[in-house]
Amino acid sequence: MRMQALVLTDHGPELIDNLPTPIPGPGEALLAPRLVGICGTDLALVAGYKGGYRGVLGHEYVAEVVAAPGYPEWVGCRVVGEINTTCGVCDSCRAGHVTHCQTRRVLGIRDWDGVFAEYFLSPVANLHRLPDEISDAEAVFTEPLAAAYAVLREMPKSSGDRIAILGDGRLGLLIALVLRAEGYDPLLIGRHQNKLDIANAAGIQTTTHVEAARRFDVLIEATGLPHILPEVIDMAAPRATIILKSTGIERTQIDASIIVVNELRLIGSRCGPFAEAIVALAAGKIDPKPLISSRFPLNQAVAALESAAQSGVIKVLLEPNKPSPLQPQML
Repeated sequence: MRMQALVLTDHGPELIDNLPTPIPGPGEALLAPRLVGICGTDLALVAGYKGGYRGVLGHEYVAEVVAAPGYPEWVGCRVVGEINTTCGVCDSCRAGHVTHCQTRRVLGIRDWDGVFAEYFLSPVANLHRLPDEISDAEAVFTEPLAAAYAVLREMPKSSGDRIAILGDGRLGLLIALVLRAEGYDPLLIGRHQNKLDIANAAGIQTTTHVEAARRFDVLIEATGLPHILPEVIDMAAPRATIILKSTGIERTQIDASIIVVNELRLIGSRCGPFAEAIVALAAGKIDPKPLISSRFPLNQAVAALESAAQSGVIKVLLEPNKPSPLQPQML
């Protein structure tokens, strides 16, 4: 049986109609997406991030389990899923740092076809069942919301009142919502009034400009522009914590002496806790739906990517085509 998918090829993203439907191996499930999200990493991959990934794009999803050999209790479940596979035996895995598995594959990013397709595979161990309280439009934000919750791991115990988030894009807004929901009072610094208005509506302070002399105890960089790091460092108070969330293909140069003299902490932050994100969504602590800019069917996925790259656009979702029912012998 064949399926349609958005594939990143040597010639750019292409919608391909005749890919073979994947077959789940031991410990794997076959999933049919219900709703998937386009993220900044997808756009960076198209631009050449990660040294030329080739394959089906996409890693943010809510899906239904179609088949799971050996795990019949999962069939029919509505799920979200972690994006890193693990070997379980390398030094990182044994230390509990499974998102840093030395042989990991990453869904739609590294050596593992993603979710912009009519079907895709996931290890059963990566899946999380969803409670009925969470709609598909909320659930599709679970992966980036978990990444936003990862920031809390790095917040100093005495973080002070001077917390700034740089970047009003998809992730910056989610981080602002998480900090606000968890009792912090961050300042969101951005450039797009329509995005800042969403934060304002949630009770978050925003600005498009910070006074040159103003300094912060915690800075969270989520602009998607790694070259902005020197400016972020200049905004840091002595002994401040700087949490970096941006990935991309650009490089930057910094004056390391400032980091030493001011005793700054620079911390990279990537994947986060799915369980916390799901609990927050189910409790209504965070409503990500205002971030949705538009929806496209899978057969317009190339246009959806182009839309997601436009200034002022926040989250673009893909609603996969209704696939033909699979025959049992296909599994």
